[in-house]
Amino acid sequence: MRVFERAVRRACIPIVMSRGFNPHPKLSIPLALSVGIVGKDEIWEMELLKPMPLEVLVKSLSQHLPKEIHILSMESVPQGTKSLIRDITYEIVFKNPNLLKTLKVNEFLQQASIIINRSKNGCQKPFNIRPSIQEITVEANSLILSIRTTSEGLSRPEEVLRALCVNEKKELFEITRTKINLSSPA
Repeated sequence: MRVFERAVRRACIPIVMSRGFNPHPKLSIPLALSVGIVGKDEIWEMELLKPMPLEVLVKSLSQHLPKEIHILSMESVPQGTKSLIRDITYEIVFKNPNLLKTLKVNEFLQQASIIINRSKNGCQKPFNIRPSIQEITVEANSLILSIRTTSEGLSRPEEVLRALCVNEKKELFEITRTKINLSSPA
């Protein structure tokens, strides 16, 4: 977030500031990445004081971002509109492709409910991850996991892997969030 704050400040973009004792730029990332997950297609929102041409914004910001961060597209949304996430796609690359062959994805997807325990504030709470799992596709050495938001919440890729009986050791796989799809504002 600080990288974007600095880029906005250095590019002299007229951004709305929060009110209060310690004002800060109105920037947000609708779905922040979990630790250890790589992001290829992330969404970032900012509220401007006045409209600017999108091409000028992209050019200005790109000049002040690290070379590893690229702005792929930018769009204007009506003021006061917040992004609602519809679904997310992850690619889970297994360092040992033989581990992938042991997974029973079809049987897993045929289950009506898959209950896991989530820890929050020291308490265990059961959560059904099955309604939010849209699709799991097996490729050469990876799984493509599509997860949708539900009224109950959103399953995490680590929870799906654990439910598929995959050892949770991070050195066995790498998780990359490849796409976030937004719902169109009503």
